[in-house]
Amino acid sequence: MTKFRTKFQKALFSMFLISTIIVGGMAVPSIVKAAPIKIMPVGDSCTEGMGDPDMGSYRTELYNLYKNAGLDFDFVGSNQRGPSSLPDRDNEGHSGWTIPQVASNIDNWLNTQNPDVVFLWIGGNDIFQTGKINPTGLSNLIDQIFKNKPNVKIFVSDYYPNPDIVLPYNEAIPGVVQEKANAGKAVYFVKLSDMGYVKSTDTSSDGLHLNIAGYKKAAQVWYDSTISILRGSTNTPVPPTPTASKIVKGDVDGDGSVTSIDFGYIRKYLLGLISTFPSANGIKAADINDDGGVNSLDFAGVRLILLGK
Repeated sequence: MTKFRTKFQKALFSMFLISTIIVGGMAVPSIVKAAPIKIMPVGDSCTEGMGDPDMGSYRTELYNLYKNAGLDFDFVGSNQRGPSSLPDRDNEGHSGWTIPQVASNIDNWLNTQNPDVVFLWIGGNDIFQTGKINPTGLSNLIDQIFKNKPNVKIFVSDYYPNPDIVLPYNEAIPGVVQEKANAGKAVYFVKLSDMGYVKSTDTSSDGLHLNIAGYKKAAQVWYDSTISILRGSTNTPVPPTPTASKIVKGDVDGDGSVTSIDFGYIRKYLLGLISTFPSANGIKAADINDDGGVNSLDFAGVRLILLGK
């Protein structure tokens, strides 16, 4: 019986070594891919895309800029507007909406879409409908977003300088943003008023909204104002920290989870390439079947753990 068990262990060990060789001669570490950064563009007709025949707004060009930069992102929202050439048309741009209207819906959007980042371009219609700027409403809306999603990043833009009635609002927005930033909030200003707007070439036929050329200029400002911050964002899951007294079977590197990295360490140990494991409890963690040693059965046991069996 002992002889048979030894032959079985050798055969089993050889089988797993062969499977390892097939994928390159060593166990391939598991790679935890960061989730795409979920970006929710929020605003009025400028975000939805009025003035652009395809209703792509700045989002069309910004999508291309982010992709060319290698950013892993996902536009989110309940509204889908844009050209067929735009793979991701999700947004929360709503033509004619004011800050109070956005505030009435933002909690539902946040809960449904769960964004990591919010692009906020709103307040123009408040001026058109009431004749007054609404920086207080903007401030309250930012607070409302952070109350719902404390870890979100918010980018707040002003408007290109058309019509002139938006200019006082443009002057007020940076102060609102700075107040939140001074309070430790992750809120940033996007100065679209510096996009190099030329009324004769960047305005649509309605005389108010941007055309495609204008939206491309706006997209460049959004990109320049956000890319370095977004590149520093990460959604990679953090493995749980194990307690000092608990030994996770198979977790020979002591990071609190069993991955193919642990599988690779056990393989190297059985081949005599290493004589110990990274964690203090590595030997005990590697002894899956608690028979007092680390052998091919433990090697097979870790593989079964990784396969969810």
